[in-house]
Amino acid sequence: MAEIIRTDSIVTVKTGERIDTINAGEFEREISPILSESGANVVFDCNTLEYISSSGLRVILKAQKMISAKKGTMKLIGVKPQIKKVFDMTGFSRFLTIE
Repeated sequence: MAEIIRTDSIVTVKTGERIDTINAGEFEREISPILSESGANVVFDCNTLEYISSSGLRVILKAQKMISAKKGTMKLIGVKPQIKKVFDMTGFSRFLTIE
């Protein structure tokens, strides 16, 4: 589901079209090795993301917490208005870096 690209010190994760109840577990397993790296600089490329459910939000929240705990950075790029609205409504926009 996720495409992971490593360039220098940045890990880019292309999310795919959906992070929902059906595939959130798979998505979490795919990104899990990145989350355990110390000082990882992770960029979630959300250009193709059309839908995120509460299960997907849980994975994003967990990723943010784990990356921050390991002194890394995380940001989301290419977030479409309908996805940004979900982040705003849930309060995630207050602690996520969204560009």
